[in-house]
Amino acid sequence: MKNMARLGITLMIICAAAALGLAAVYAKTSPVIEKRAREDLLAAVRAAMPDADEIVEETQDGQTYWLGKKAGEIVGGAIKVSSAGFREPIELMVGFNAEGKVSSVAIVSLNDTPGIGTRVNDKAFLDKFIGVENPMAVDAIAGATVSSSAVKGGVKKAIDFMAAIVAPSVTDGPIDIASVPDGTYTGKGLGLHELEVSVTVKGGKIVEVKVTRHEESPGIADPAIAGIPKAMVEQNKIDVDAVSGATFTSEGIIEAVKNALRPFAQTSAKPALDISKIADGTYTATGLGLRELEVSVTVQGGKITEVKVVRHDESPGIADPALNQVPKAIVENQSVKVDAVSGATFTSQGIMEAVEKALAGAPTK
Repeated sequence: MKNMARLGITLMIICAAAALGLAAVYAKTSPVIEKRAREDLLAAVRAAMPDADEIVEETQDGQTYWLGKKAGEIVGGAIKVSSAGFREPIELMVGFNAEGKVSSVAIVSLNDTPGIGTRVNDKAFLDKFIGVENPMAVDAIAGATVSSSAVKGGVKKAIDFMAAIVAPSVTDGPIDIASVPDGTYTGKGLGLHELEVSVTVKGGKIVEVKVTRHEESPGIADPAIAGIPKAMVEQNKIDVDAVSGATFTSEGIIEAVKNALRPFAQTSAKPALDISKIADGTYTATGLGLRELEVSVTVQGGKITEVKVVRHDESPGIADPALNQVPKAIVENQSVKVDAVSGATFTSQGIMEAVEKALAGAPTK
């Protein structure tokens, strides 16, 4: 019995010594590991902007990005994005040229199936994104559809965030449909592929929208091709809610209608959202995080009283802090623009986008 007790005490001492040793090793090596990770990150940034003689780190809405400058002028930009892969999120460094176009795509973290999903790291595949406006139209690698989609979605996120930062331009405000002369107009937009629409305006109202040409996925895109034009006519507005499961096609149709009408319409600055004037009720809309998500927003007495994420396919664990904290912050701050949650920036932005769309389409009192 004494021998057993002695053995137990000895094992406890060994375990305690081992734990202390591991803690000491971690304390000593952790700063080295962090420094090396930072150096690797900056090396990827520099590789994305080889012509820059100065690199400036910036943060906007909780997202860190880098601008490359030469003689004080912006010559490019870079951003690290994460997109849900087959096993774990795939991390990309996306570079931009002075025109705001994608100039490079590099994978900085990839843990998908070796020999299958890892093929998205092939230079031939990544080079297909250089200069593209619509990364979703890039052909996926056969047998690696999930990993390919993750890369395409990540590049799209990078474009949506960075293009206007690197190459800012004066953007037109909302289109005043009432100012468009009677007639039928055509325009093009980008869903998964290029599509074309015709828009007929009469008496200051949209009376017909037709998708006259497209190569979107049969079956998947059909609800958007039928539903978005119908919603525009019924609501007499262009920025209608995207159809669930067909977000990119929906956005392509909306873009095409704007391109058709903008040259013939007057525009105005987008008015600030006044929550105090929104009628009591619960309103829903969709936004785009890593994937499409949907929120419901309840307004009572001119204040946001509740925000719920009612549907999403975001990454479990990674997105959870944003799904919990962003709705709470919106209610506490009474603002659709709150700080993004670190590590879940895109989910945070998707929630804010959905809330803003829900309230922008709500009736006023």
